[in-house]
Amino acid sequence: MVKASQSTAPFLTKCYEMVDDEVTDSIISWSQYNGSFIIWDMTEFTGHLLPKYFKHSNFSSFIRQLNIYGFRKVDTDHWEFANDGFIKGRKDLLKNIARWKYSQGSEQQNNENFELWMEVENLKTAKITLTQELGIG
Repeated sequence: MVKASQSTAPFLTKCYEMVDDEVTDSIISWSQYNGSFIIWDMTEFTGHLLPKYFKHSNFSSFIRQLNIYGFRKVDTDHWEFANDGFIKGRKDLLKNIARWKYSQGSEQQNNENFELWMEVENLKTAKITLTQELGIG
């Protein structure tokens, strides 16, 4: 990973503000230990919060950005993400999070891996949506 600059990327600032807003805690919030965040309501998140903060409602694009900045999925059963520089009450750490830079030779492999990962994530999203629509679970 190579740091482009010491300034905080707009994506990270917007993401932090979205998670940190207590008004939206039923949709997205910090985890119990404040070292990760959880998306609780996918429908409200994609329909209302993403367009408010990012001018789009594409969940896949949001996940791709998280990936680019080194966030990892914490729990396979929930939409919980973490990054060592993304901690409640420590907005100052955001400047330490840098975009991943891939070497030219590994770019195709990384794209293929990302596409497979996104396919799995899209299937999980579809499952959650169907479960909510059917009133199961």
